[in-house]
Amino acid sequence: MLLKKGDLVACYITNTSEWESLMSWGIVLDINPSIGDVLVLDNYGHQRWWPYKRWKLLSSKKSIKNLDIEIKLA
Repeated sequence: MLLKKGDLVACYITNTSEWESLMSWGIVLDINPSIGDVLVLDNYGHQRWWPYKRWKLLSSKKSIKNLDIEIKLA
């Protein structure tokens, strides 16, 4: 499983009329490796368990932390 706690993820919808449309985004709060589900806090403020294949990794926790440090130093 590629996702880790703290990762920024997005969920996209793909259909025939649109190539790819952003449905929601969120942060991974927890992972259940035995069944392959992730607990995500989404942009609407809801927490829910989802199959990990539903979410695409946007940014890892490590790179978000580095970006925050770079912004503070700027």
